[in-house]
Amino acid sequence: MTVHIEVTADRRFGTNSYLVEDDGTHDAVIIDSNLEPDLIVELARSRSANVRAILLTHTDLDHIAGLHELRDAFGPVPIAVHDAEREVVEQGKPLRREFGPIATQVDNVASLADGERFRAGSLEFEVLHTPGHSPGGVTLKIDGYLFTGDALFAGSVGRSDFANSDGHDLIEGIRVKLLAQPDDMIVYSGHGPATTIGRERRTNPFLT
Repeated sequence: MTVHIEVTADRRFGTNSYLVEDDGTHDAVIIDSNLEPDLIVELARSRSANVRAILLTHTDLDHIAGLHELRDAFGPVPIAVHDAEREVVEQGKPLRREFGPIATQVDNVASLADGERFRAGSLEFEVLHTPGHSPGGVTLKIDGYLFTGDALFAGSVGRSDFANSDGHDLIEGIRVKLLAQPDDMIVYSGHGPATTIGRERRTNPFLT
């Protein structure tokens, strides 16, 4: 299987949404749903991708803002999230007490569980629980790629100053789950450019 990856970013927060597609079958998933969902919808349609699921690295507003638009475009596909943040997308319960309630409420919610695999058509992702930025933060691994959400960035790590964040858990999860991966693993983050595990191991000031 050859995996094809493309990214869109919204202008407000620079939040990345990813289209991950099996080049052979055209089965695809969308990882995270930023504030400009039309960009990823147009991208998927231009590639004739068969979107089988929407996977969430976590449920901060800028990563789930376009869920209803994606559902309108692709139908009632599963929306997969870690159980610690399931209520955010199922019931509209806010992830952060610092912010108000949200309008997102969706059905057909699936679970992303640590150490388990999530299948969407011909695609299969390994789920790594990487909390700290948020309780249910996950990294999604497929082939030589890691989708780390807001845990690990090029040259930085996620915020841990929210009431339900934990800086120790964040760094511990990165060290145990992510830095254990091979140096040539490509890291696709929730914001900013791609990087590699090797580069972050050597140069990330938060991990030295």
